Amino acid sequence: MNRTIANIIIDIIAAFLFLGMIATGYLLRFPLPPGSNKTLSLWGYTRHQWGDIHFWISQGLLMVLVVHLVLHWNWIVTVIGKRCHLVTTAHPSLIRSGILTASIVTLTITLFAWTAQNSVKETARPMRGKHWAHTRQVNESLATDQVQSSIDQESIEFWKNIYPIFENNCLPCHGPQKQLAHFRIDRSEDFFGSNDRPPLIMPKQSAISPLIAIVSGTKKDMPMAERHKLSEQDVALLKAWIDSGAEWPIKTDAKK
Repeated sequence: MNRTIANIIIDIIAAFLFLGMIATGYLLRFPLPPGSNKTLSLWGYTRHQWGDIHFWISQGLLMVLVVHLVLHWNWIVTVIGKRCHLVTTAHPSLIRSGILTASIVTLTITLFAWTAQNSVKETARPMRGKHWAHTRQVNESLATDQVQSSIDQESIEFWKNIYPIFENNCLPCHGPQKQLAHFRIDRSEDFFGSNDRPPLIMPKQSAISPLIAIVSGTKKDMPMAERHKLSEQDVALLKAWIDSGAEWPIKTDAKK
């Protein structure tokens, strides 16, 4: 193959690999940021899998650069050697310079890998996973309890204080127009249970009412669990309402 054509092909491949490095680096930095491996995916691949693709593209780019150096080795040795006064002959030994350069590069890479491998240290266990989740849950529970302690249960009115919480947060997915999971927030029987549905509310027992577990974010084994989580103030109001007896009075014209 003509050397000029070979150089053009190598340069085109290198350009595509370089663009691949930029593209996968962007994906790892922005659409799939650190810590998103278990929660996000892009085109069927997680952050770790895109990291593997990024790695192999970099290896391909490295190999192409090696081939590029080999094709231009004569020019590299001649120009650099003469400028550094390392070459005194018109036709320097390419084999000798190649072996010397490969040895230096191999030694450098080996030293880097050895240093990196032996410099790894264990850090204090981070507050993640179950430990972090437990700590966050405790903090949120304490904050909710503080808000709840300032609420007067006797002053709570269902249609004024409680139903607006359901209406503002749940109506689009659990109302007359759409009933995900066959659940409606405008029907009391959907909360207090029926023949085919267990109750979500246990009057005067907010601690064991499934509704509180759902809206406080402690119930994780359900679809879109995070979207069901409400503010601390709303959770505190719901707890106080349930502990006061969870009355759901009939709505009269005077209360509309």
